[in-house]
Amino acid sequence: MDAPKVRLAIRGFADGCKRFEDQVQIEETELDAVLPALAQKHGAALGYGSAFMIEIEFLDEPDLEQRFFRFGTDPAGMVQPIAIQLDGGTINDV
Repeated sequence: MDAPKVRLAIRGFADGCKRFEDQVQIEETELDAVLPALAQKHGAALGYGSAFMIEIEFLDEPDLEQRFFRFGTDPAGMVQPIAIQLDGGTINDV
């Protein structure tokens, strides 16, 4: 029997413009192994824009509140963004 698959759309935005969109289908059991390579690939595709956002859409998730995951330095396209201090500090509302 085949392992369940997760379908993702991964989009990258830099300086307010969509730079790429990539759709992938990954077996659930392979997520931990595949996600780091995808993150590296898509991070490099953004280049060095001053404001960026990565959007991961879980295409099979019917709940719109759970369907999207967004992160980056440009909160303009995010819903209820939070700031995270990368030096181990606390999380603050944006």
